[in-house]
Amino acid sequence: MILIPCLFFSFLTLYWWRKHECFDICVYMSALYALTSILAIIIVLAELLGEGGILFDNGNLKLGVAPTLLYCGLIASSLLPFSMIYGKDIKKITINAPLAIDILSWTLIVLSFLNLYLVADSTLDILQGDLAKVRSDANAGVDSPAALKAETLPFIIKVFYYLNASTLLCIPIFFYNICFRSKPWWFNGLLVFASLCMPIVGIQQADRTEIVFYGLMLLFCLIFFYRYLSKKNKILLLALGSPIVLASVVYLVAVSQARFDDKRSSDSGDRAIQYAGQGYLNFCYFYEYGKFDYITTEREFPLINYVFKKQASNNDRRDERAGEQGFFISVFASFLGDIMLDISPLGLIIWVLSYFIIMMLFIRRSHREEYDLSEIIFIFLMAVIPIFGIFYYRFFYFTNTLTLLIVIGLLLISKYKLVLK
Repeated sequence: MILIPCLFFSFLTLYWWRKHECFDICVYMSALYALTSILAIIIVLAELLGEGGILFDNGNLKLGVAPTLLYCGLIASSLLPFSMIYGKDIKKITINAPLAIDILSWTLIVLSFLNLYLVADSTLDILQGDLAKVRSDANAGVDSPAALKAETLPFIIKVFYYLNASTLLCIPIFFYNICFRSKPWWFNGLLVFASLCMPIVGIQQADRTEIVFYGLMLLFCLIFFYRYLSKKNKILLLALGSPIVLASVVYLVAVSQARFDDKRSSDSGDRAIQYAGQGYLNFCYFYEYGKFDYITTEREFPLINYVFKKQASNNDRRDERAGEQGFFISVFASFLGDIMLDISPLGLIIWVLSYFIIMMLFIRRSHREEYDLSEIIFIFLMAVIPIFGIFYYRFFYFTNTLTLLIVIGLLLISKYKLVLK
């Protein structure tokens, strides 16, 4: 069974690559699952089970036919709408509501300076301190210095800060600007700065996930917009991006070594493989040992549950659910695993089918030659689900729902011209 996901997603990647005649977004997304499937094989062959977040150990590995087929089939269904977008066929990307885009951009830039105010006096101390303790405190539910400082903000500013996760939208806006709009260099620079809000917040908890997430979505935009970039902009991106990539790698290595300093330094490579390759394995574990009579929707409908039930997917709630299940649930089981554990295998199938239908209706037809920027931003946001879904379901905070509502509003404004150009 361990070979099936690897063979399936490798074939799917090669098939789409040949069909699209380029390495575009659907090829990229499929390649991520091919890579994680290869790493899952390495985990099993190297007997790396039972640690690093992997729930199976070397003595109880059970990869059934049903969960394997479910895993491959549902992920393929999630990726299929994106295969209708042929990068080589897109001739025009319009901007029907430039004023709305600019208002959103400035809102996120202002938000980034608020974020800077909150983290400025503690980030350097965290980087120079005990990263293992910082992460341990975060896992125990201890608020970061920035979170404690945010509690002192006036109510209206505190509510505004809930939009912090929306700063991710600066990435596609930035790429569109340098490809199609004559915006000043300093404005685009501020967009880049704003887009880094969540990775910077992640440092407050010695977290690696936010930087990995940022990198995956940055690659998505780079692949989508690459053919529209001038040679000058490609060189500029390489020059500016290299120091950021280097700093990110140094940070990731430092956090990894701090968290596993009780292990041999040679184990760091094993930890990276376990980190990235456990999705399929833990999905199968969830399928085999999950108790699906415990139905809960706080991750699937976070805003509704937060507003009406005062329930959120926090540390206490996850500990409670882990007690109900009888095993630790805060592991990487792919986005399918998280949703399945919440609403059962049948609920998972219905959820993925709904996602598939929504995306197919939105994209409408294959080989489209024209998109609006608001549509690209929506596709970018929806792509977060399967892209970061190699680890877990990303939209489990109510703040992510707020981002989705912003993008839906942007779509409506662009479609019906609700804001003057």
